[in-house]
Parts: sequence; C-alpha cells; structure tokens
Amino acid sequence: MKRLRTILFSILLAVTPSVAGIGLDSLTESIDQIIYDELPEGTDIALMVYDLTNDTTIYAYREKIMCRPASVQKVITSVTALSSLGADYKFRTTLKTQGSIGKDSVLNGNLYLVGGLDPALNEHELRSMVTDLKKAGINRINGTIYADVSIMDTMYWATGWCWDDAPASFQPYISPLMVHQGFVGVEVKPTSKGKAPQVNIYPANTHIRVVNRSLTQCDTLGPLTITRDWMNNDNTIVIEGNCRRRQSTDLSVVGSADFTFALFRQYLDEAGIRYGKYGWGRSPVMGRELSVVSHDLPSVVKEALKESNNLFAEAMFLQTGRIQYPREIKFKDAAKFLQNFVSRKFGMFTSSFNIVDGSGLSMYDMCSPQFMVDMLSLIYRDKDLYRIMYSSLPISGVDGTLKTRLSGKTTLNKVHAKTGSVTGSCTLAGYIHTADGRDLAFCIMNEGAIKMAPSRAVQDKICTVLCELGR
Repeated sequence: MKRLRTILFSILLAVTPSVAGIGLDSLTESIDQIIYDELPEGTDIALMVYDLTNDTTIYAYREKIMCRPASVQKVITSVTALSSLGADYKFRTTLKTQGSIGKDSVLNGNLYLVGGLDPALNEHELRSMVTDLKKAGINRINGTIYADVSIMDTMYWATGWCWDDAPASFQPYISPLMVHQGFVGVEVKPTSKGKAPQVNIYPANTHIRVVNRSLTQCDTLGPLTITRDWMNNDNTIVIEGNCRRRQSTDLSVVGSADFTFALFRQYLDEAGIRYGKYGWGRSPVMGRELSVVSHDLPSVVKEALKESNNLFAEAMFLQTGRIQYPREIKFKDAAKFLQNFVSRKFGMFTSSFNIVDGSGLSMYDMCSPQFMVDMLSLIYRDKDLYRIMYSSLPISGVDGTLKTRLSGKTTLNKVHAKTGSVTGSCTLAGYIHTADGRDLAFCIMNEGAIKMAPSRAVQDKICTVLCELGR
C-alpha cells in the first residue's frame, strides 16, 4: 500500500506546476510525506488547497473523489440560508389570538402557540411568553389553547440518519416547537449509602417520567446507567446501577413539540392563568401577536458552525426549503431546494454533490474536496457573506470545535475551519492565513476513519505546513 502511495505522490509531484516565491515544491513534498508516514492503515484521504490571494491551486490529491462531508455539510447549509433568507432573517415563536381581552381579565377567544422552527428557543423565553400574557391582563382563557406546528410535516429525521442514535442529544426529534433544543439534562447525585440517589431533570417538568432503580454506594450493582426507553420510542428515563458520584447526561425527547406544549401549559398553571381545552391546530392568518420570541439567522449560523450543532443546521435547512414549499416543509423538499439553489446560485454541477439534510448526519450526504473548496472560494469573494461565515467558523486554539486543536505558535488563530466526524469519515474545511500573509481555502476528507484522533493528527500536520508557508 505504501509503495503504491509513493508512486502516486511521485506522479503528482511531477505534474504539479511550480509557482515562484511560494515554495510549492517543498509544500507538495511535505504534505506527501505526512500522508505517506501518518495516514492510518486502511484509511484514505482526499484533499485540495487553493491560494485565494494568488488565485491558483497549490495542492490537490484525489480532489474529485466523492466523500461523506459529515458536519462540513453545515457550511453548505449556512451559506444557502444566508444567501436565500438573508442575514436579517429571524426565527420566530409567537403567541397569537383573534380574541379580545375583557375587563374581567379574560381572553375571549383561542390562543395559539405558533412554532417557527426556532432552534434557540429556551425554557426561560417560553416562560417569558406566559409573563407577557399576564402583562396583557390575562388571568383566564375562555377558549382553546392550540399548538401550531403546521409549517412542517411529522417526519422528525432526515433519510439516512441512524435510528440507534435516538437517545443522544445530538440527534433530536425535530419539530417547529422545540424548547431546550429538544433534549433534557439528567443529573444523578448520591445520597446516603444504600438509598436511592437524587435525580434532577432540567428543565424541571411534569411531562417526563423517571424510573430510578439505582442505589447510592451499592457495590453489588453494576455501573450507573442513565438512558431513555428509546427502543420503545418512549420518554421514560431509566436509571440503574451503583451511584458513587454525581453523573449527568443529556437525552433527546420523543415528541419535542408535545414536550414544549406541555411545558408551556405547566408555566400557565404556575402563573395562575386558568384555561380549559387545549389541542393542536393551525393559527389564523390574521391575528394579534401577544408575545414574540425571536433569534436572528447569523446567531444560528454561528452556533451551527462553532459548536457543530445539528439542530441549528437542520432548522436553517428546513427554513430555506420553505421558500419553495411554504405550507408544510418536508426534509426531502428542503433537500431538493438546496440542491437546486446551490446549482443555480453558485454554478455547481448537481452531479458533484448530494444533499439530504442540513447537518451531515445522513450517510447519503456526499461531496468532494474540490466542491467544498469551490464553495469556500465563492464565499471569500462575497464580502458580506465572508464576514459572517469567517467569524462563525471555529478558530484554531481559540474556540468551538477547534479550541483544543492547532494551538501552536504558528497555527494559533490562523485556521478558521469546520470540523466533521461520523463513523468512517473525518473532515476539515475552511480558511488558513499563511505566515507570508496569503489566504488559502482548503478541504481535507479522511475516509475509513473509525478512530478520529489519528486522522485529525494528519489534518493538523497538513494545516501546520500550510500555516507556515513563506515563513
């Protein structure tokens, strides 16, 4: 295998053009050697590096090979959202009514909690919406409380997501009404020896059922486990085993809209606002807004890219799809819109990429390093788009998913790039500012990576060589 790589690299070096003053031959030899020496056995790599300052490719190897982008997919989603929705777009959750508020503090009419696919809606904001009702002078609702989730169909996952990731917080059950990003935090704390440990759920609610079969410092039991009854698609949280110390985890909630609606009604009860019937329904087009919670698109882009937040990416993905399918968006319709938008807006051939979701969780997402570098180059040439994207990407040694990577003297704060990792794929794509002041766009895709650390080490060494260009 290594003999074959040596032959391929020798051919690549022979046909790669030389560019005066940037040490291209030395660069090619250095990256070739890193791949030859460090690439984990049984894995492969595809990459491309483009000099944005001098408008030329300075390294390419298998750059047209289609790979799984993993979370690098979020770059495509973010660019499409900013380009189609506009940077001033806001994700909104609203309380609406066509009724009137009487002098007796009664709302005579229905109340609608309208979901807008806002991924950042939190429990404090949901409670503040109830506070707004109190401020409006409402103590009782003489009508039905409806939750409106009609902007999306009932399919909560995209094609190609792994069903056994169901209890994990990174794969939420997506809906237009999602408080606390569709998951709950579970904390288990030891009490007295032989007694049941204390269990806290955050946000505190009466919707989630807990079955606690664990004991404090009971060595005859196995290790403590905290999970949800995901095999039966149930929200019962089951805790078993020996609790020796505080442990916590985050678990996705089945039916995130049900959970959000239940929490809203709980807050109404706590605020002393009385009501009778409640259910699901579409809000009227005309109506008065009694409360609005919103979050702007750039902040959603930043969370999706910096922290690789899947929910934030999928919310953008579905919202962009609503441009063409405004009544009831489906994952497949959003994918069709993105595929066509990227092709039309950026001139990309549809055969060079395949979009299924917004986050990169799907095993059917595919693109090449050349596609990603072309995308990054187009972003770079749009001043306003680049400003938002560049500041939203993780920064080497500083923040996001690159906080603990590339923190050396020559690489610190020099790499702004999106990381990606799913079993079998490890990716990195973004921008590098070199020692001699040039800007580079790059994409590295490792395939066959079961353990991420060795592939990330190869990526980091390649990025270090690129950062040191012209030094």
